[in-house]
Amino acid sequence: MKSELFHSIWDPFLYKYHLYYRELSIEGKNRFLDRVNSIFHNVKIIGKNGLEMTDEIRILVVSNLVQLTFGLKEYWLYGYEYIYLYPEAFAIKNSSEAVTGSTYNSKIIALSWQDFAKDHLSPKDGKNVSFAQYALALVRTVLNGRKFDLKFGSYLDTWFEIIKKECAFKSRSENSHNLDEEMEDLNDIFTKCVEMFFEKPSIFKKELPTSYAHLCVLLNQDPLNITEDYKVDKEKLSKSNVLVEIPNSIPIHYKYKEWHWLYNFSFFGITACPMVIYFIIHKYMINPIFLVLIMVLTGLFLSAVLFKKFKKLGLFKQSWLLVLNGIFGYGPCLITGILFLNQIYGYGFTAKQTKHEIIGFTKIDQYSNQISTFEVTFNYSDGFLEDAPSARKFVRFETIPTNPKHFFNGVVYEIRNGLIGIPIIANRELY
Repeated sequence: MKSELFHSIWDPFLYKYHLYYRELSIEGKNRFLDRVNSIFHNVKIIGKNGLEMTDEIRILVVSNLVQLTFGLKEYWLYGYEYIYLYPEAFAIKNSSEAVTGSTYNSKIIALSWQDFAKDHLSPKDGKNVSFAQYALALVRTVLNGRKFDLKFGSYLDTWFEIIKKECAFKSRSENSHNLDEEMEDLNDIFTKCVEMFFEKPSIFKKELPTSYAHLCVLLNQDPLNITEDYKVDKEKLSKSNVLVEIPNSIPIHYKYKEWHWLYNFSFFGITACPMVIYFIIHKYMINPIFLVLIMVLTGLFLSAVLFKKFKKLGLFKQSWLLVLNGIFGYGPCLITGILFLNQIYGYGFTAKQTKHEIIGFTKIDQYSNQISTFEVTFNYSDGFLEDAPSARKFVRFETIPTNPKHFFNGVVYEIRNGLIGIPIIANRELY
């Protein structure tokens, strides 16, 4: 459905039935509805056990998810494709007890519609089954390591440590509002805090000001800032008895990422680099074995230099993986890239010509389209390019000389400094 039509249909409905949406500015409402529209048309919300579904029900279910992720860049729960709605509390596999919500490791989130509606109509009681299950799914998108909001995933462990430390200094009281200070499981702590965060933000902030402030940073929204579309005011939050300084920006790390583009270098180093080298090596006066040695040493050097940086970013959790990626990835890719760029252009003012007499040759037969040709590698009387056979190789001879001195006397080489200063063979001529 087109965005304008979707907005015109569902803006009055959400304004009436969704308190969080009602407090947004026009710009905020448009952003909220765009996200609802995207999820509404891409996630299947299915009624179970005879529950009759309507678009109004689906919109409310999706809207609570958008509320949770409103401050995040990646607002989808990637990997979750279905939301099951049961008429009331339901039993789950391997359990005889009825539950109001359940979140699988991926694909499915299940909710009791009866409890969802009850919680939605009581937005200040500190309990909301949809927030709890969506929060659990949000954490699991990170732990699954595929696609998630990178800032959220990078700060999740930090926030977890902050709330555990703050709770350690808090004693239990009747006013703790079901927030168990001794919970050790990230899932339990986060889901309970998310419920309090949206249902009773003032109490949460009063009891655990540091955890509240950093949860605002983690979710990139402040439910108490209703005048600015729930924007996080870090300066204001810093003044509310915060024990841990609020960061200006979240340091990014890839601890939970299954894959990162830096891991691709080993693939290119093994596949693409040899092909590129094969087509340009004849322009260089270098021994192929020596070139491989340079690549290996470069890879080891880069691994050592980048080790601390990558460790901080959460990349290459095993040091030997970084070493292998350096040897087979970074080293070959860097050296190949340098050689490729260098041979693009040779500076004319650096040109030097040298003549070298042919004293012998070796040949390899080649066949293409029933035509026999030869690949010839010449040997020179002065031993020129003895360690660089590719630079002495000439291809596609239709006839081979029986005596090289009667056929060719020698070869003239024109050598120039390449684009980045490495000498290259700019031209070769037989004479």
